[in-house]
Amino acid sequence: MPDQAQGLRALMTRARGNTAASAVPQETTELPDAAVVYDSRPTTRCHSSSQARVIAVTSGKGGVGKTNFSSNLALALVQAGKRVMVVDADLGLANLHVILGINPPFTLEHVMRGEKNLDETIFTGPLGLKVLAGASGMTELANLDSARRDCFLEQIVDLDRAAEIILLDTGAGVSDNVAAFLSAAREVIVVTTPEPTALTDAYATIKVISRQSSDIDLKLVVNMANNEVEARAVAERLTSISRRFLNIELKSLGYVPNDQTVPKCVRAQYPFLLSSPNSAAALSIVKIAGKLISSDQSDIRGAGLADMLQRMSRFFQRRNAAGDRS
Repeated sequence: MPDQAQGLRALMTRARGNTAASAVPQETTELPDAAVVYDSRPTTRCHSSSQARVIAVTSGKGGVGKTNFSSNLALALVQAGKRVMVVDADLGLANLHVILGINPPFTLEHVMRGEKNLDETIFTGPLGLKVLAGASGMTELANLDSARRDCFLEQIVDLDRAAEIILLDTGAGVSDNVAAFLSAAREVIVVTTPEPTALTDAYATIKVISRQSSDIDLKLVVNMANNEVEARAVAERLTSISRRFLNIELKSLGYVPNDQTVPKCVRAQYPFLLSSPNSAAALSIVKIAGKLISSDQSDIRGAGLADMLQRMSRFFQRRNAAGDRS
């Protein structure tokens, strides 16, 4: 297996020197006429001795490019040598599979109903990225009887060792279901744009997350920025008010520039990281992936997906108990 650090250095070398956010290089790679069909059959997993690093990606409102960011970030992490799984946890508008150009026939809901094993719901996307759809089934965890819950969690523990990084693409906003995923994860990336409404909603989401749990590592990405100066101003504003009013440290991972390559790739159902690897957006994603990999998360890396589901189960149990009291 190639050295992961070597793979990351190669990716960062490609990204180095591209600091002009407004410059969008010309691409020579042509997009396919239709969505690429990947081998989406369930695959046998390769196990490791450590548990996965679970990272939730969220936003205060829709339309900020959260799912597009999640899918391309997952691919950048794979290119850097990581074993990655992305989970479509957007219960209201699940469209991660559309951006990746795959159509999984089975989802996690089939597992929760006892119709399929977990292995049968994990499908392969571009570059060998693992995709798990139908995370709405996770919200039923608190309603399972103890035998079914233990069986499900046993499969999740097995899955937990199959990936080094698991990305959760959550829904936008602060509904109960979204809050459950966010409070259960140990790391959360909040995606926003420079638009005033997006900033307001991003801060509201950060506020909710900070109140739900005090041990979550919060990170920020500014998407669709016109230039680096604008992106830095947005990041500094959100980190400043979060520190002042919420007493939390919001860590900036960087920004993704406004790039006309992105909507073109969305329409073609093909990730821009693969079709236009030298575009400004793709190079920014590579830099963000590098920051994630190099960040020291030794204190939370061992928590894993099983820990996340246990925390989510407790969230819904508390919510149900509060509903019964009212």
